[in-house]
Amino acid sequence: MKPFLPALVCLLVLFLAAIPAQAENPTVIVADYTISPSVLQPGDVGTITAVIRSTASSATLSEKSGVQSGGEFSSTKSTDIGVNIESIRLDSKDVEIISGNYKRIGVIGPGQSIPITFLIRAPAQDGIYFPEIWIDVTGGQSVRQPVPVNVNTQIAILKKPALTAIKTVPDGVNPGDDLHAQVILQNDGLSRADQITVTVNSSSPSITQKTTSTYHIGSLLKGENTSLDMLFSTDKRTPIGLNRVYLTMTYANPDGTLATQTEVLAVHVKGRAKIGIASVSIDPVRIKKGDAVSLIIRLENTGTDNANSVKASIDLPMSGGKDAYVGTIEPDNDAPAVFSLQAGNPGTYPYTLSVRYEDDYGVQTSNETLQMTVNDGDSTGLIAAVVAGLILCAGGYWFFVLRNKGSSDA
Repeated sequence: MKPFLPALVCLLVLFLAAIPAQAENPTVIVADYTISPSVLQPGDVGTITAVIRSTASSATLSEKSGVQSGGEFSSTKSTDIGVNIESIRLDSKDVEIISGNYKRIGVIGPGQSIPITFLIRAPAQDGIYFPEIWIDVTGGQSVRQPVPVNVNTQIAILKKPALTAIKTVPDGVNPGDDLHAQVILQNDGLSRADQITVTVNSSSPSITQKTTSTYHIGSLLKGENTSLDMLFSTDKRTPIGLNRVYLTMTYANPDGTLATQTEVLAVHVKGRAKIGIASVSIDPVRIKKGDAVSLIIRLENTGTDNANSVKASIDLPMSGGKDAYVGTIEPDNDAPAVFSLQAGNPGTYPYTLSVRYEDDYGVQTSNETLQMTVNDGDSTGLIAAVVAGLILCAGGYWFFVLRNKGSSDA
């Protein structure tokens, strides 16, 4: 059995190594609460709604497996873990808790939150009371959070501002074009917001501000708003798709504390295709009546996005194929549209090349005017004229040169 001992030891080590080696134990917090009504009368029934949130945004459980020769682990696995809430209840010696004792809430993941509502009855005496929200979690610290309940007093609980950003941006912008955006800041809170500052930062170096990158607004009273007009420039290298511009807003609360919130301008960059003619070639070069003609028109895309489903058509008064399916033409590339025709009667024929294609903005069309010349296919008259011309030239040469030369010799 001794030969099997190393193998058994190795298996035992691998088994133990797969046991979680380390884990963060996040807990929860009362992220926000709302009391309705905000001021209760003695004996009134109201509600307290609390938002319970996990403290970890990316809590992980690490597992290690495999052993190298030096005793180090060869692989590590990280898994998101949640917080198991065993119970949530409201505790108070003064405020009557009508309902709100919750058992076995379950697990909430990193960054997640859940609302919990308690039904309460106000005491018979005026005053400010502080019932506590008790939260018990598995393997973590319990949470005790007092909540102020105002029962018919003149004492106002601190009212805070709340800024809302209403953003207007174009549906799409072509790389290299300017982008205009409008942001309306509105104070939907319960008090004035002071020292308001908005800082603009783009996630892409291809999108830059043409207007200021920092706006100093000052103050906004409850219900007031202000409008910010922003202008950005893009370049040809701006990535196609969704690009983000971040607006970081800071402002002062009535007690002097600073609040910060981040808003995002979603800039949808859409490429635009642009089709033109790179070259036109005809075979044969000199077309005669009845010839089989091969017309090749090379189409080029000078835009910033693919031209898809490209189809070209011509309206020449000739028989043959007058439609050509080209397919996709990428930016800075070209492709041939080939037409096979049968030349008709002699003459010069203007015609229109129509190109239909699709890009991010939908179906596009472009038209170009061209012309083709068909020569007379019967060359008998031309040959006779050439021969007659040669005979006439030879006769003239004999009469004026050789005859005069013979006369002078005599």
